[in-house]
Amino acid sequence: MRFQLFVPPQGYVAQRWEEGASMPPLGILSLAAVLEKNSIDVEVVPADILGYSWKDIEKKIRGFKPGIVGITTTTENRFDSFKLAALVKKINPEIMTVLGGPHVSMAREDTLQHIDDVDVVVIGEGERTVVELAEAVESGEDLERVKGILFRKNGSIVFSGARERIEDLDTLPYPARHLVPIDKYNFFIQTKDGRRRKAQNVMTSRGCPFNCYFCATPANWGRRMRGHSPERVVREIEYLMDKYGAEFIWFYDDTFNYDPKRVHRIMDLILERNLNIRFCNEFRIDVADRPLLEKMTAAGLTWGHFGIEAGNSRVRKEVVRKQFDIEKACQFVRWAKELGFIPNAFLVFSHYTETWDEAQETIEVMERLRSINPETEFSASILHVYPGTPLETIARKQGIIPEDFSWSEKKDMRKVYVLPSGQGYVPLFKDRLSWFQIAELVMRWSLSKKKIVSGSKIKMALRTISSFKEISVYFAFFIAYIKYKVKKLFRRL
Repeated sequence: MRFQLFVPPQGYVAQRWEEGASMPPLGILSLAAVLEKNSIDVEVVPADILGYSWKDIEKKIRGFKPGIVGITTTTENRFDSFKLAALVKKINPEIMTVLGGPHVSMAREDTLQHIDDVDVVVIGEGERTVVELAEAVESGEDLERVKGILFRKNGSIVFSGARERIEDLDTLPYPARHLVPIDKYNFFIQTKDGRRRKAQNVMTSRGCPFNCYFCATPANWGRRMRGHSPERVVREIEYLMDKYGAEFIWFYDDTFNYDPKRVHRIMDLILERNLNIRFCNEFRIDVADRPLLEKMTAAGLTWGHFGIEAGNSRVRKEVVRKQFDIEKACQFVRWAKELGFIPNAFLVFSHYTETWDEAQETIEVMERLRSINPETEFSASILHVYPGTPLETIARKQGIIPEDFSWSEKKDMRKVYVLPSGQGYVPLFKDRLSWFQIAELVMRWSLSKKKIVSGSKIKMALRTISSFKEISVYFAFFIAYIKYKVKKLFRRL
């Protein structure tokens, strides 16, 4: 059995992220590694990083002659994934098309109901599933024995049953980075000393103890955390340094410090072995204390990312479900200043029930944190609705997403607010704020970064407009942009 794994031409995310660093696709590289380990012939095709056209992809499929084609799918890139599945069936209807990834895990029935070119959907963790799937197809066995998939049988959609999560992550091999052209990934991180360092990404754990209403991670990975042992984590870092010349590690865990004792041990090993590595990670700031941060900084911590999500306490605690006081964030950025790493806060505009006064507190929090530590960075976005999340339930109940909306029909994107050029085909959530108010918040955040949207991106946005809803949103952002330009002009005068 020959198994071909694809990253679609669009890649994983929306066009707004195309500039800058690109990371190796750890998800499908982990699948490829277990397929290799089980002597299954596998090829990974990162069509995004290779700049492949659809003709290039067709040539690749015809040349490899796979029995199964697997396609990684996010909500942002799903239409590219569907198009790729259709191309596979056009080349050879006998090839099994398999979609995996966060989107289809949460929109599983919707995908199979509307996309005839998709044969199988893999739910959640796929490492064990893809091996059993390949073996079942090779031997002609009934797919119902393969846990963790949805497929069609006699005209009906069948769920084979839930698969148990992998408890011991150390049993998994390193992601098969050797199957992709690593040198083509523009993955460099410039650190505070001005040095541009070769980077690699690592995921050391799965799960998320939070239950944010807009996030699908707990449903995909579970709320209970599972992690590689500290020894395994450090061995992989050493491997990446020796094999690929890594000078910077991006820990891609949702919550790297979920177990402070584990992080202490990882840091101890890095220091004992004198690895001289730099790294960044996401923090749960309510369990981050100064002794841990001191040790992490000594070991190479350069950026510390953390989620605030909303400036207003009611919205943060009752709506988002993050139970910490803003003073925790103030303390974190203060420690960052004293210890010498850069804090980066994640924030979201336009929450459910959020009023204009409450929304402006998010900007006030930004200003307060930056007054404590001028190096504080902020990453912000308009609230997006993803399938299978509590927010989707709210959005459907509020009529923000219509009852007859399908995640798999591109024409249905006209029924919701989307900004394809910048945010991808992911519905935007708007409750009590107007689009003019949301645009003003985004512009004020953009000003804090001293970076305004370029003219080329504005032109690209205009070329992709396909509905009146998009026009109304872009008009609001245009007014906010003009308002900024006028203010800037008067300041000069």
